[in-house]
Amino acid sequence: MTEEKKEINKVEIKCIRNGFKMEDAFQRLYKRSKHFTIENMDLLFYPYLLIEYEVKFRGKLEKLSETVLVLCDMWRGQFSMAKTAGDFTKIQVDESSLIPVKYDKERAIKEGPRTVYGEIQAKKKVLNIPDIEYLYDELIYKPFYIVECKNDEQEVFHILFDAVNGDFSLLNA
Repeated sequence: MTEEKKEINKVEIKCIRNGFKMEDAFQRLYKRSKHFTIENMDLLFYPYLLIEYEVKFRGKLEKLSETVLVLCDMWRGQFSMAKTAGDFTKIQVDESSLIPVKYDKERAIKEGPRTVYGEIQAKKKVLNIPDIEYLYDELIYKPFYIVECKNDEQEVFHILFDAVNGDFSLLNA
């Protein structure tokens, strides 16, 4: 009987540089509590569409015209404004470590201006609606560690650790 080797497909992705390596995650989590053990830690990559728009005001408000960046969570379809384009690197990863893209790219590009309008109204207190022109988009990934832990009673729970900024949250208890 021959053992079949599982073929691992490698893909190149553009990934936000992670500020926290696996060892950093271990140390940060253990500083939080000594009442659990880390059993396993896997690296996953979460998809976002980075969309650039040009916001054009007319007349006296023309000085408010700018280029803005919107991030669309390509799993759930949630939008947010990005402060900067980010610091990226291209890396080869196992295809199995990618969270799949579920949200439609064209829909994300079409719906992105709503986020821009909301931000403009909230931050700039402007009632005039500017022209918002699509310029560019790019699929990017953000690294996360899925951490499998056991508490003192040997119950299994999972923590999601953001490898970019070091934030973490309990996935289940």
